[in-house]
Amino acid sequence: MYGKIIKGSITNEIIREKKLMDKLGVKKVSKKSGFIIFLLIILAVGVVFFGINFSKKQQEQLMSVAEQTDQKTEAVTQEDVSTQVAGYEESRGELSVIDYLKYVSLLKDEVSISFYGDIAQEEQWVSEIDTYINDQVGSTMKVNRLPYTDYNSYQLISENKVTDLAQTNPDVVFFQLTPYADQELDIALADSSDYLAMNYAAIKDVLPESLIVFVSPNPSSSEKGNNNSRTLDYTSYLNEMVLTVESNEWIGFNLHDSYLEKLEADGISLESTLTENGKSLNGEGTAVYRALFEEALNQKRDTTSGI
Repeated sequence: MYGKIIKGSITNEIIREKKLMDKLGVKKVSKKSGFIIFLLIILAVGVVFFGINFSKKQQEQLMSVAEQTDQKTEAVTQEDVSTQVAGYEESRGELSVIDYLKYVSLLKDEVSISFYGDIAQEEQWVSEIDTYINDQVGSTMKVNRLPYTDYNSYQLISENKVTDLAQTNPDVVFFQLTPYADQELDIALADSSDYLAMNYAAIKDVLPESLIVFVSPNPSSSEKGNNNSRTLDYTSYLNEMVLTVESNEWIGFNLHDSYLEKLEADGISLESTLTENGKSLNGEGTAVYRALFEEALNQKRDTTSGI
């Protein structure tokens, strides 16, 4: 009796559950449908796994292609650099200082230049030439200023200023000549020439691979004709220095004479390009001197005395 009651209750519960499921639209899943769903799940997982593996292989292939491309590019770059170096080396006897610096930049990570001699610390043309060379060479470059204002050629030697220069380890030295200070020292022209040669030898002794470029200063209206006890003005010493540079086949930028020629051709007075002291450059003079320096940098020279 009790068993019948329980059985009846279970039956009624099943009937109510079925009615509720029918009312909600829920149907029992057959074994066949369940199997199909299982297969679909397996297939979906397989597709995802395959996709991941395919993507990984594609990425590996792309990385491999990129590495091969980089290697080819590097090989081409190295070949191009070697070609450029060979071209510069073949032209060392007729190479501009700008091209020489480009040549050095292919051999070194950093190019170094030094402005040395009788120059003022605040000289504007130095900064402008520095910028110009940087733009032309297009390489990491270190620029050093070693201004020994009003130093004569003897002082540079006797005070061993070349040791300061050596610390900058320059690839090119722009040596500003000292005719004004030598004239004031009142030494013989032959001595001035000898001291200049001693300066060159001293630099080459500590910096054998440096290219030395002698640069003449701008002209002066106030010092012209201002003679010392030997009846010599600064131009006498300058001419002697230029002759010494030329006779030894050193590199020289005779900007002094080029400056005067430029002013004469343009009908400009020397005084209008100088400050009140008649010696230092004003803005107009700086522009002229800078332009002449840039021209000299691009003229072909014998650079075999360098690296």
